Amino acid sequence: MNLFSKAFLERHRLKLLFLVVWLHVSALDLFYITYRGPVFMWQENAQWLTLLVHILIAVITVGFYQLVRHSVNKYSEKKKQ
Repeated sequence: MNLFSKAFLERHRLKLLFLVVWLHVSALDLFYITYRGPVFMWQENAQWLTLLVHILIAVITVGFYQLVRHSVNKYSEKKKQ
């Protein structure tokens, strides 16, 4: 079952990557586990500085992905010639 078409995924690849990375980092920072169970940090995770750091991490990750993708494409083009 295809949830999204290939054209949709190709057109929105960077946006989807940003969203997934941002959600992943935010979820990992939301709680930690102790012997007594999970401790949720709702207030700390809702602060502007925390949200800004999560967004910056996602932006840097997407930028690194673009850099690697561009380098691989350039290398493969050079290899074909």
